[in-house]
Amino acid sequence: MRFNPLFLFLLVWLGTEIAVFAIVVHVAGLSGAILFGLLTSLVGLVVLRRVGLAATLGLRDKWSARENFSREALFDGSLAALGSLLLILPGFVSDLVGLALIAPTIRSFVMDRLQTGKFGTSRGPRHNPQTIELSPDEWTRKE
Repeated sequence: MRFNPLFLFLLVWLGTEIAVFAIVVHVAGLSGAILFGLLTSLVGLVVLRRVGLAATLGLRDKWSARENFSREALFDGSLAALGSLLLILPGFVSDLVGLALIAPTIRSFVMDRLQTGKFGTSRGPRHNPQTIELSPDEWTRKE
């Protein structure tokens, strides 16, 4: 019998969510777990509103200035929105993934990995547009 990979992923995700919920209930109690879940959903709503407003204003400004839309900027906003939607969904594992996607450094890492197609560990220098190359005579080390 062969299962669809998406079905298997969702099944594992659901099992993980239930196991983590049971752990949180054991540690914080049922009312604490429910309260924590509600709080993360409220945080997700606030972040989604903020991300949506920032994306709308940014697109409006680019539209009025007749500038081209950057694929990276649109994808970055989409990942942030996905992160906030994951915060809204019930479940602590989805909350952790959502919190990670809200962080700009994680979003840039995910975008870099999706563009290069490499999600494993890589050896050697990575292409990072925020890296500044200096020659040995342009810097000194201070102890």
